[in-house]
Amino acid sequence: MFAALGDIQFEVVGSPETYESAAAYDFAEQKVIESKPLLQWVGNDLERLKFELMWHASFTNPGAQLAQLRATASEHLALPLVFGNGGFRGFFVIESINVKSQQLSAGGSPIAIRVALALKEWIADSLLLSRATPVTAFSPLGIIAAPDQAVGGANALTQGVSVLLSTPSATGVSGPNLQATDVPTAVIVRSAGR
Repeated sequence: MFAALGDIQFEVVGSPETYESAAAYDFAEQKVIESKPLLQWVGNDLERLKFELMWHASFTNPGAQLAQLRATASEHLALPLVFGNGGFRGFFVIESINVKSQQLSAGGSPIAIRVALALKEWIADSLLLSRATPVTAFSPLGIIAAPDQAVGGANALTQGVSVLLSTPSATGVSGPNLQATDVPTAVIVRSAGR
């Protein structure tokens, strides 16, 4: 195995015909009055990898391998790229797949195909991940009584019609129906402790 992208193992003749890695570095051009612009480094671009692989029927099923690659690309997911020596390269998305048939059977099945695969690096946004709220910490919407209507204090829950009661029962008879005007928007809150 030359490499694996997620569950797809690249079994190729020898090694890839070509392998390219492109890294770029972004610089913003800051305009300066009556002088040449200054450059300020903004960050590194995403790495791009290009492989040209040869799949032959003597050691793999080129049609099945190509179908699996296309199905994986249509999922639009970032996948880990691991080389045959165990080296983890990072997470990549499939940017493009170009196929050139070298040899086909009488029925049109591929015997030998050359696949040009372009991958683009995927980086998890650490800011988004650090701000993500776990599902268990979600505070559901609740209804509380207005302070002057509270029976048990300023934060007592309003008793009455529940949205669950407006669902029809198994016999088809419905219970009380909650209307949009039944609950003033001023009493709908998000409560962390209730």
